[in-house]
Amino acid sequence: MRRSYVLVALAVTTLVALAFVIPLALLVHSAVQDRAMREAERQALGLSAVVVVADDRELVLNSIMSTRAGQHGELAAHLPALGTVGVSRAPGDAVERVRQRQTAGTIGIDGGRVYLRPVALPQDLIAVIEVFVPATSLTAGVGTAVLVLVAEAIVLVGLCMFLADRLAARIVRSIRDLARTATSLGGGQLHARVRPSGPREIEEVGTALNLLADRFLELLAKERALAANLSHRLRVPLTALRLNTDALPPGDDRDRQLRVVDRLEHEISAVISEASRPLAARPRLHCDLGAVVADRTGFWGALAEDQGRPWQADPPPDGIIVPAAWSRVTEALDVLLGNVFLHTGEDAACRVTVTRDAGSATVIVDDAGPGFADPEAALARGVSNADSTGLGLDIAQRLAADTGGAFTVSRNEWGGARVGLTLGVVSDDTPPMTSPGRRWWRRLGGSHARS
Repeated sequence: MRRSYVLVALAVTTLVALAFVIPLALLVHSAVQDRAMREAERQALGLSAVVVVADDRELVLNSIMSTRAGQHGELAAHLPALGTVGVSRAPGDAVERVRQRQTAGTIGIDGGRVYLRPVALPQDLIAVIEVFVPATSLTAGVGTAVLVLVAEAIVLVGLCMFLADRLAARIVRSIRDLARTATSLGGGQLHARVRPSGPREIEEVGTALNLLADRFLELLAKERALAANLSHRLRVPLTALRLNTDALPPGDDRDRQLRVVDRLEHEISAVISEASRPLAARPRLHCDLGAVVADRTGFWGALAEDQGRPWQADPPPDGIIVPAAWSRVTEALDVLLGNVFLHTGEDAACRVTVTRDAGSATVIVDDAGPGFADPEAALARGVSNADSTGLGLDIAQRLAADTGGAFTVSRNEWGGARVGLTLGVVSDDTPPMTSPGRRWWRRLGGSHARS
């Protein structure tokens, strides 16, 4: 932007300077010529008084030689009785035309111009006085004046470019402050604010951005409070559920239900904790995708074995570190695998494969069920053809977007659904995060709806 401002200032001031310099140069040249011709008229007028009364050639010659023009051979008198006195450069026919017309005039010759002035003598005779004006006199000082004008124009253009650059720098600095603040807000630094500066319009944009950030913080605080309150309200029925579970007879069913209650309590506490923690203070977690896939396929594989469902889970590659918490990846995989068990028959096969490309890894879940009637609609948040909230696939889709990956829904060679969860990967030297409750997940049961 600064360069554009400077170029515009350069173009405008150059045009303005040319609009003034060229006419002024022509005016100076014309003024110098007028001054030289007025000096020639003065020389001719001074000799006219001598020519009128003189009847001696020597007197006229002495008068001519007493002047500067005469000494330089630039003054002459054409007398009817005495002939031409002095150095003459004008053609004879030009002298005769002036004598006949009795009107002063100038003619151009090599090396300059000649001024011819008629003088009336007694007995109706006409003398002509000739004054030669060299070309150097016609242009004396013009070059210097033009150089001065050009120098002034250059200084003017340079000053305007400097002022334009300073003005552009102020505007660019204000815009960069806006961009930095917007970037900080986008990066989760919600308390970043811009100091409005620059032109009035940019100050208004900065003020509006600060108001938007304040409003965003206000709405976010309300959403966090709402999430925390809703999660806290679940503790009452959760407590009742724990009491009912404790009342069950000792055994595997009671232990399994207690583990489910423990997991629910852990998840509710995690929601409350996350809702009260600022975004900027939340750590960036990583986990080993292969370990998560192995853990979840082990759990769902046991359920498939109980149902007699054809099940294939290829061993995932090692060392795939993704920028997401163990719990988020687990939740997304449970959504995808739970949909298979909930919306396909027990005889429908299921296959889980993991592939790795440069900078990403993809978990592909294939089933031999009916598939998605409308894959695009299935990816819309809150839309579901089944009796569910329609948020399951959106959880996986958001995880893919947060890691720089993608989420796709299509059909496979069996005619069923193929769901691809592509996640971005981080460098291999990043330590993976493990879930503190990983042991709970081995034996937990639950239901997930296809969204």
